[in-house]
Amino acid sequence: MSFGELRHIDVSYDKKNLILEDLNLDIHQGELLSLLGPSGCGKTTTLRVIAGLIEATGGTFLLEGKDMTHVPVHKRDFGIVFQSYALFPHLTVFENIAFGLKLRKIDSATIATQVAKMVDICGITGLEQRFPKQLSGGQRQRVALARALVIEPKLLLLDEPLSNLDAQLRLQMRSSIKRIQQELGITTVFVTHDQEECFSISDRVAIMQKGKIEQCDSPEKIYSNPATEMIARFVGFKNLFAIDKAKVAQVSIPADKDKATLFCIRPEDVQLSLAKDESFLSGSIEVRTYLGKGYQYEVKTDLGLVTIASSQEPAFPVGSAVSVKFPQEKLVFLHR
Repeated sequence: MSFGELRHIDVSYDKKNLILEDLNLDIHQGELLSLLGPSGCGKTTTLRVIAGLIEATGGTFLLEGKDMTHVPVHKRDFGIVFQSYALFPHLTVFENIAFGLKLRKIDSATIATQVAKMVDICGITGLEQRFPKQLSGGQRQRVALARALVIEPKLLLLDEPLSNLDAQLRLQMRSSIKRIQQELGITTVFVTHDQEECFSISDRVAIMQKGKIEQCDSPEKIYSNPATEMIARFVGFKNLFAIDKAKVAQVSIPADKDKATLFCIRPEDVQLSLAKDESFLSGSIEVRTYLGKGYQYEVKTDLGLVTIASSQEPAFPVGSAVSVKFPQEKLVFLHR
């Protein structure tokens, strides 16, 4: 049995259109599970169903075998961190973190001990008597995280917690979140639309589209073996071609992939050369874009436009006649 289970969840705000439709998801104890997908795919709605902020139109949510579907949010004992932090502006850092413990009528000595522990774990020592307006964005996020964790929740829910931070702070905070989650061993559900952020900290990722889960697996497996065309495009496979063009691309179709309708490959896995080779596809460079660590090329071929990322120096000039090869071991075959 899974630690948490969403079974056949439906959600509709107008009783006509389903935001979530027959959604099924297992949550494993101690893992960091991310919900990833484009805006409007239903990931935040899914998190809110788990939190109890939205009641599902249909289906069941179980936690440790107990039906939580109709349990009110204040009785679920979950820690929640929102995108906006939602700190109380009139309370100090200490008072914000202690708020949940005071509601539970915990004695002052235990509160002081628990808050001090979370302040240390979340790296905000020395800020206890400051007010939210005196803190940076990263510090406010750490306070919000400490407040969610201090009640020792069964489940930690994070709703795009890094979206309001600048790029450098996002990198620091995602590292901190993973470290804290592993240190405490707390089961966590993390919502984001940022693929790099998601893959860097997650044990498993559920990719959503139109209220359904398209694939749920480890970041490594999703990255190398996307299950659908939508996921392939989402995780960076820019070169997708109909299977009937395999011969043009000099691609062999494996026996176990004979029902595939598409083949695809990442830009960084395509080989590019100025040397003529009959085993390569001929093309010409139409566009070259500098990416810092290399170049991206748009190459016109008989197959169509092929996107290639390369760190080769010197860069290939626009207009160059080139040879393009798709290494067989880097190809992914899909059904539409």
